Order: sequence, then C-alpha cells, then structure tokens
Amino acid sequence: MYYRPDMRAVCADVIPYYENGEFKLFYLKDYRDLPNKGEGVPWHLLTTKNLVDYEDKGVVLPRGKSDEQDLYVFTGCCVKKDDTYYIYYTGHNPHLRRQNKPEQKIMLATSKDLLHWEKDKTFLFEAPEWMEMHDFRDPFVYFDEEEGKYAMLLAGRLKNGNPTFSKGATFVAYSDDMYNWEVSKTPFYAPEAYFTHECPDLFKMGDWWYLVFSEFTDKIATRYRMAKSLKGPWITPLQDTFDGHACYAAKTAFDGKRRILFGWNCIKNHEEDDNWWQWGGTIIPHELVQNADGTLRVKIPDEIAAQYGKEIEIKEGFALGKVEKTASGYLVGRNDGMNVQMLNDMPANCKIEMQFIATDTIGEFGIILRESCGLDFHYKLKFEPRYNRLTFDKIPRKDGNVHSLVEHERYCPILPGKKNQITCIVEESVLVVYVNDEVAMNARMFDMKIGNFGIYTQNTTVAFENVKLSVREAKA
Repeated sequence: MYYRPDMRAVCADVIPYYENGEFKLFYLKDYRDLPNKGEGVPWHLLTTKNLVDYEDKGVVLPRGKSDEQDLYVFTGCCVKKDDTYYIYYTGHNPHLRRQNKPEQKIMLATSKDLLHWEKDKTFLFEAPEWMEMHDFRDPFVYFDEEEGKYAMLLAGRLKNGNPTFSKGATFVAYSDDMYNWEVSKTPFYAPEAYFTHECPDLFKMGDWWYLVFSEFTDKIATRYRMAKSLKGPWITPLQDTFDGHACYAAKTAFDGKRRILFGWNCIKNHEEDDNWWQWGGTIIPHELVQNADGTLRVKIPDEIAAQYGKEIEIKEGFALGKVEKTASGYLVGRNDGMNVQMLNDMPANCKIEMQFIATDTIGEFGIILRESCGLDFHYKLKFEPRYNRLTFDKIPRKDGNVHSLVEHERYCPILPGKKNQITCIVEESVLVVYVNDEVAMNARMFDMKIGNFGIYTQNTTVAFENVKLSVREAKA
C-alpha cells in the first residue's frame, strides 16, 4: 500500500508530476548500504495510477562521482515546455565544502519521455554572493504571469546579522529562457523564523495561492501559507501543518480533480522506537481539500480507504473499569479512573475505524494498539480535548517523565456532543491516522509487532460507535 523500496533502502523527498492518468513520483533513493552501494543518492521514478499499486522504473537521474557536484542528486522539480521535460535539481556534494566550494548548486537535465534523461553539463546555477553559498537548493519552477517570466523558488539563507536559525527564506529567481537565472534580492517569503525553507512548492486553488515548505527548526514539519497574490501578504492559518514530525518534505501534484500531497513517513535508527529519527522512509499520500475560508485540510484518499474490503467480526476481550455495551458500540467511562474495553487481535496490515462522542473536555480517551501482557505493553492514540490535541504514545516509555512521545502531537479540537470519525491505517510499522477528514498524523510502531486493539477513557465518558476492523482482500 505505502511504498518503500526494500527493507534497507528508503524513499526520501518525492518530486510528484502528473500526466496522462498517472502520477510520476520521482524520489531520492537512499540505499543505506555504504559498503556495497557507495556514497550518494540518485533519483528513481515511481509510477502509480491509483495510489495503491506502484511500479519502480529504476534510476532516471544517476548520482555523480565523488568529485562531482551532484554526488547527491537532491530535491528539485519537473516541468514541461513544448515537447521537452526539464528537471531542475540540487547537486549536493559535502566534500566540496572542505575545498571552500559551494556544497550545493542548481543543475539541469532534459528528456523527451520522462524515462531517459540527459544532464546538461553546461548548466550550473549557484548562490549569489549575498546569500550563504552552501544552502542553495530545492528549485521549484513555474511561469509567473504577472512578471511575464519563468520563476524558480529556492530554499536558501541570507548573509546578515540574524540569529543562525532565522536566516532561512524562500527566494525567487527569474528567467526569460529557463537557462539564465537571476535571484531577486527581495525574498519571496522571509518570516525570519526558520533555519531554511526546504522543498518549496506552489499552487493555486480557487482564489488562493498556497506556498508549501518544510522546516526542521521548530516542529520538523511541512507547513503552508496562503495569499490572494504571489506578492503576498502570506497568511499563516491556525493549523498550518498537514501532518506531524513523522511526515516530512511533502510536495503536491494535481490530477485534474484533486491535489495529492506526497511526503515520507521517516524511519528511526535500527528501526527501534526509542532511537533517533533518520532521513527518508516510506511514501505516504494525503488528499488536500479546500475549506470555505481558503484553509486546507487533509483526508484519506478514496482509493486507499477502499482497499480494506474484508471486515472482521468484532470480539470483546478483557475490560477494566466501567464499560457498557450499546446497540451501536460501547459507552466507556466514569468521572474518575481508567476504563478499557479490549477487542480483537490486530493483523499486521489493517484498517481500524470508528466514531466517538465525548461528553466533556475533562479527561483523555482514545485507541489502544498492539496491546499485550494486560496493558503493560501497548501503543495508544490519545485525545485530550482540554488541550485541543491528539498525541501518539507508547507504554512503557523510555523516559517516564515525559507526557507522551513528544514528537507526535497534532492540533485536534474535539467538542462535547459532536460525533467524530477516526480512521487508522496500519501497515507493518507504519501508522497513518485521519480524524474527521481534517487532521492527519503519521507514526511508527517498530518494537511491538503483535497485540490487540481496544478503546479507553480516563476521567471521562465517551461513546464509541460502529467500531470496525478490516483487512485487504487477496487479489486474484
């Protein structure tokens, strides 16, 4: 369902392009195998017509040699002019820094068929002297109708007296011919808040323009801004992220009817829960939907939701505290204390969905995942209405002094008396959660691979309805 090349390699930044009924997903492949594969990162091409079945076409932009600019073929974009496709990409080589040469430059490749690309050895575009030379990457090219020129958004950093973390900005360069580019000294977007704005993306939906970028300074997340004009002012919405820490470097593509956001659910070192996050992982698509006020929300793509067509009968396991079975589900709770209703064993790949209605904003409640040993070991999705948040937690935690797994937290207001929908997709270690087709959260479950799922409340009462567990039907 969610794509990863193999058990060692990972997908990093996705550069999506849509044409002729098919998403063309260029992605950075990190082999994670230095002894056998060597250093560097190429671009692969992944294709899908349904966001479910993928075909990897292999390397389309090979990495350069250890002394060449593009040892690491980093993020860029794919655009078409007349009958030619252009990939503008970041050539990255950390060894050049030691020679006082730019670590990053913008490079170019062209193609007639999206499969066979020729690098243009004559094209090298580097940071001007008033920008920091080593952070100059992630080109996104479009035609600016107001300027009457081609424009290229870039992630870069200013040379100025700001604190180190706040020199980042989204810059724009202009060109009349797509070959000769000049960076404007007026940044496209510069809030003086982040180290850099990675993987910029830009699109229009209705009357609104949306600028998408990823930052690792504050939340480590993909954010967006909105404006009625490319000149701004850029507005920061209340919920300005699409997902949490575990979904990064997301960019979008439009298929003629909807816009799909492609990010990656990152892995951890040695694929252990309590280890540190690594770069790259598994590709996750979300569908973006525009609200009446212009803000964006995230929903599960219909193709993915429809894959789980085989429903499994719900069976009760052990219960704790006060649990009442109702015609539509379970009423779980009391004013003080923990209440649990455990249910079926969880398949490694499954969909769990249900509705819930909170009665107040006092306590917490949610879904228990992969429980074993009488609740001594489990993961859980935890709603805390008093704080307007959804978190992902693990019991036992490595650090017992923290509130939850702090890197997983989403703004998620829950009103008493309102019916809400939650959908969880589990694929081995990958967990993707959607609430009310508005909020999404990715997480990883590495250590605990088996166990039951259930529902719980603490110091509150919640009605859980229409609890469903389903799996994918085997293909003929």
